[in-house]
Amino acid sequence: MLLKKIFGEEHAVRMEMAFRPTAEHEVWVADVGCVSVDRDNATAADDYLMGAPELVIEVLSPSNTVNEINDKMFICMSNGCHSFWIVDPKRHTVSVTEGAVSTHYGIEATISISPPDVEVKVGEIFG
Repeated sequence: MLLKKIFGEEHAVRMEMAFRPTAEHEVWVADVGCVSVDRDNATAADDYLMGAPELVIEVLSPSNTVNEINDKMFICMSNGCHSFWIVDPKRHTVSVTEGAVSTHYGIEATISISPPDVEVKVGEIFG
């Protein structure tokens, strides 16, 4: 998997990562989630990750609404997420939100991730 190659063994990367952004929320599922191995190991096998993964990737589908994605991004970013990606397979774009800044990348662009100081070509995501 591309993200495992990027983040290496210090991070747990999973498709369909289940988590509870806050104690008040039901279980949510990120299309792809990435957390530190330490945080992953601190979560019991029969429990869900508390707080959002450090990286959340959502792949848009026809059933997603703008409000749904924006709410998920806001709550995740307020509860431990450092980087929230929205992958749009129809337009071959990736929108990355870090802090209060969202950057939109086209198919020819390269996304810089720091740390761990690596670059991801958007074309590889859709490759």
